Amino acid sequence: MKRAACPALVALLVLGSSALAAPRGSADVVKAAPAAKVVTAAPGARVSFTITVDIAATWHLYAHGDTNFIGIDLVPAEDFPLSEFAAEYPEGHLGEFFGEQVRMLEGANVIKASALVPAGMTGEQPLELGLTVQACDTKTCLAPATVPVALTLKVE
Repeated sequence: MKRAACPALVALLVLGSSALAAPRGSADVVKAAPAAKVVTAAPGARVSFTITVDIAATWHLYAHGDTNFIGIDLVPAEDFPLSEFAAEYPEGHLGEFFGEQVRMLEGANVIKASALVPAGMTGEQPLELGLTVQACDTKTCLAPATVPVALTLKVE
């Protein structure tokens, strides 16, 4: 006897598997990591570090400071042990999203950051930051997300 698959069951399995693979939030299509896991600085000096941001194909982010959409933003954690944090964001390119001119980021990007090491600090310090992003394609935007970024400061 020949067995035939139930069409409704096949459709459910196909739809269910594709739904699991679909991105549900911006963190599913945006990855961020420090260029170096450990950075070194002297007490009282400024430490510089670089964060690489990789955006999956067909998705884009909005440049930092965008006034219409959530732009990319690197934010130190509440317990960040350094002061005077500053970040230089990629400029992106001019694009159009639903008829509006916006600055977009696609593919691989770099954020340069720096902060002041307190004069009395010694040893190794964890540096934790969050990268706020909202990824969009040509039709929709995913839920915003904060992608964690962590590195270690070695104070010498």
